[in-house]
Amino acid sequence: MLKKVILGTLICSSAFAANQAELNINNKEVEGQFRYDLSKTGNNLEGAFAGVRILNGDESNSDTISNIDPLVEASFMVMRPVDGVEGLSLGLGIKAEYTKLDGNNYMAIPFGLEADMKLPVPTPFPFYVGGALYYAPSVLSFQDGDGYFEGRIHLDAEPIKNGRIEVGYRQIDTDVKNRNVTYNDAFYFGFRYDF
Repeated sequence: MLKKVILGTLICSSAFAANQAELNINNKEVEGQFRYDLSKTGNNLEGAFAGVRILNGDESNSDTISNIDPLVEASFMVMRPVDGVEGLSLGLGIKAEYTKLDGNNYMAIPFGLEADMKLPVPTPFPFYVGGALYYAPSVLSFQDGDGYFEGRIHLDAEPIKNGRIEVGYRQIDTDVKNRNVTYNDAFYFGFRYDF
């Protein structure tokens, strides 16, 4: 599965000219994400992104699942710089999540907030701190789903222009109707390239 996600990341980033291609890994998991800058389509959609993500979760990073399938996501987000706060950008987004958990079909449509800030520190290359919070109550959860929560925080270094190295932590809860489920609770290391 790791080879499929890495190969898919390379093919999609070149075939669709993605604005952002990101690959995150730890000792058990791989996560690939693509975000496309919709302003490149000729429409007046500055700061709007459409994206896809796949996270090949592992049971060792969840204490509540014994049979885990990849988490697949489609997303839309608008991110803009904040006036008066240098280096800070905020985004509002919506996502569609799908996976299978111990035989349960899970689907949710969470809404959320993302942030990215260039740190004002005198270093040889820029550092950024960012994070995301997404939530879906049971009314926005379908099939066997009963709620979704995702929290993420990361620290990035940009040693080359448009290329970031990232260290982060994510927690994803994919509750089903009969129990609370933590899909993923793990640290990761990754790379991001902006086109």
